[in-house]
Amino acid sequence: MIDKPDWGHERGACTDEAALVAQAVQGDERSFTGLYDRYYDRIYRHLYYRVGRAEDAEDLTQQVFLQAWRALGRYRQGTTPFVAWLFTIAHNAVVSFYRRNKGVYSLEADLTERAGPDGVEEPIETRLEHERARLAMARLKPEQQLVLTMRFLESLEYRDIGAALGKSEGNVRVIQHRALHELRRLMESEDN
Repeated sequence: MIDKPDWGHERGACTDEAALVAQAVQGDERSFTGLYDRYYDRIYRHLYYRVGRAEDAEDLTQQVFLQAWRALGRYRQGTTPFVAWLFTIAHNAVVSFYRRNKGVYSLEADLTERAGPDGVEEPIETRLEHERARLAMARLKPEQQLVLTMRFLESLEYRDIGAALGKSEGNVRVIQHRALHELRRLMESEDN
């Protein structure tokens, strides 16, 4: 994984998210770095799960934070939680990634043992089962994929997911229910 700068951890550095966001929106690089430090691992894990390769996830994570920095002036505090806004940027980065890399696939990369997002080597069997689930999830509607990822991989609350997607909490719950039902159906159809 890419080494993250250690800015924002100095004595007196602001640790309150709302204050960090407000200062970052005003152009304070140190505050944005504090947000980067706070959310890098979550965004990386999300992207790693979605693309399946550490190198691609690292590149996309850097792109997400670069895009966030460039678009920070358009972020409105209070409308969407900052982390949900980052996940929206990450989702768009994944969509663009797959559009650019349509048809590019390396069997060798999938059959070798390699480190997971936490740096621990995954056995091939575990990797194949994760890949099977990831491929089944990739067959869901993009909105369903995003809801499941944000809810179960990132443990976001329904209200935060709803804010990121412009939906009510109830709508998010319905999307989640339908997505889980469809995912179960897809996984069972593969077993037959």
